[in-house]
Amino acid sequence: MQIQIVSKGIDVSKALEERISDRLEEMIDKYIHRDGDAQVAVARDGSGFKTTVSVHLPSGATFEGEGRAQEAYPASDEALEHVEKRLRRYKRRLKDHSQKAKAKEAAMFVLSNPVTPDDADDAPVQDEPMVIAERTSSIRTLTPGMAALEVGLADSGFVLFNNSRHGGLNVVYKRADGHIGWIDPKNDD
Repeated sequence: MQIQIVSKGIDVSKALEERISDRLEEMIDKYIHRDGDAQVAVARDGSGFKTTVSVHLPSGATFEGEGRAQEAYPASDEALEHVEKRLRRYKRRLKDHSQKAKAKEAAMFVLSNPVTPDDADDAPVQDEPMVIAERTSSIRTLTPGMAALEVGLADSGFVLFNNSRHGGLNVVYKRADGHIGWIDPKNDD
């Protein structure tokens, strides 16, 4: 995780920097399990201190927290508590949607052509393709927004789901340019 700590008008001690970095890394490991970026700003605010924490996840979600106190340590603790609460709610929301979703069973196959173009003349043509992997998976009912959040956390690069609005199959996927694409085929039922 990349953490950038900026001080505005004060010198931030190494102990405070380590405390903030350790706590942020602990939160990300506990709730998200992926790397992200964080920016922390510590500044004087009147007679006290103000700490602003902003965490950006690879899925595009951003969480911010702010803390104010007479000392820098309590101000940073308050800001980190705000961010931790938001991360906890985010994880709970993802978990709740996945547990409440209605699921259909579907078989997923990865197929490979046993004949390569180089030996197409010499090799006998097989009647059936070779099955490389087979597993049964459930297709959940989600909103496109929740599917977009999950594609940021998924290793496969796409999420196949039933659209909660109309019940049709949809796909949300990571595009090569870093954006997220959504396929919503027209249902002629």
